[in-house]
Order: sequence, then C-alpha cells, then structure tokens
Amino acid sequence: MMAVPVHRERAIYMPSIKAVAVADIHIGMEYEFSIKGANIPSQTESLVRRCRDICAEKNAETMLIVGDLKHTIAPPPAGSSREYEIAIRKERDDVKVFIEELADVVEMVLVKGNHDGGLGTGRKMKVYGSGGGLFGNIGFVHGHAWPSEEVMGAELLVMGHVHPAVRMRDRLGYGISRPCWVRAPLNGNALHERYENANAGMEVIIMPAFNPLCGGMAVNTEGIMGPMKKLIDLENASAYLLDGTNLGKVG
Repeated sequence: MMAVPVHRERAIYMPSIKAVAVADIHIGMEYEFSIKGANIPSQTESLVRRCRDICAEKNAETMLIVGDLKHTIAPPPAGSSREYEIAIRKERDDVKVFIEELADVVEMVLVKGNHDGGLGTGRKMKVYGSGGGLFGNIGFVHGHAWPSEEVMGAELLVMGHVHPAVRMRDRLGYGISRPCWVRAPLNGNALHERYENANAGMEVIIMPAFNPLCGGMAVNTEGIMGPMKKLIDLENASAYLLDGTNLGKVG
C-alpha cells in the first residue's frame, strides 16, 4: 500500500518514501483558549513526543506536516491586548521547540496551510506553498487552496484542513462525534473541468486533525470545506475510525 494509517493515531505512514505525515497540529491553540478563560497547559511536548514515537515505530526518515503547523493566522493587530501578544510569543516559542526537537531525528517538511503565514524554508525545515508538494507518486496539499497541476497528477492525494469526524448516536440516543479518516474517489467531470492532465483514478485521503484539541467537521452531516469539496465524491467516500473500523460509505 502507498499509505497506511497508524493504528489508533492521527498519522499516516508512506513506506515508499519512508515518511510519516500528520495534519493540523495547531501549535498554540491552547493559548487562544486561555485568553477566553480556559486554562489548558501547553501541549507542545506531548505533540513532539507523539511524533517522535510514531517516527521511531515506523523507522521514518521524514516527517511531513500537511498544513496548519501553528494556530494563529494573523500577527497581533495594533492595540491588541497584552494577553494576546503574550499568547503569540508563546506560540512562536513552541513552534520553534517543535521544529528543533523533531529536526534532530527526522527531516522536517511543511506543506503550508491557511494558518501557516510567516513560516518559510530554513535550516531545520523545508516548506512548500499552498499548492502542495509531490513526493514519489503521492501528492500532499493542506486543502484550503487548489492543488497544483503537478500534485493532481499523483496516484494518491493526502490532505488535511477538514478535521473530519462522524456524527453518530449511542445506544441511548445521544449524539456523539468521533474523529475519522475519509478515503474518497474524485468526481471525474468536475476534475477535468479544473485540471486538464489530472489523474482521474486518484484517490484522496482526508486526515483527522493531529491535535485532539481541534474540533471536527462531521462529514456525514456537514460535508467538507475547501475547494476540493467540488472535486471529491463524498457520497461514495468511505469513513474509518482511528482503530480502523470501516463505517461504510459517507452517503
């Protein structure tokens, strides 16, 4: 297989390129919560440890971040509160720690997401733009912008951005939400209207958010967001829980 989800984790392993990929880490999210009165300790060390453990388990040489490494979208506006400015500084420090600690054991690659403004290629990490990147025969894109023509020629496309979940009811009738993986075919007609040389047989894997603090978008009741929703055949997509349980077609 080109890509294998890591059992009970929100990560995927690509044996052909010896890489582990995660999406939507959102470092610094807890500081936004703190401004609103919810006191949550920094999650960065936990996120680093999980990534290191997964890479060690799979003997990976590369860690691919499929967008939204950090959380804050914009720099502090003029007149912003002291609490907000402190939160931004803490986030920047945590992003640096995350990159440096992982760069000691694997090659770090980021495909930029909509939260990753200001991050660029440096000594510790290579950065691809919002059009994504092609690694072997696998394309990676965050999902907030159209993928490049090159990426859409891949055999498999891996994306984030959606934070996919499924909405279900338990035995007592209460609604519950669970993070999930989505594996979807493409809508051929819509695909070739947008991309002349795209691979019509390509499958798309939508990754769950790696940071458990992130909310989820229920694909079976809300659909998905981003431009790729016009190309993905969600009705015929399959949804899987983190333990591998196949829930069947989203439709």
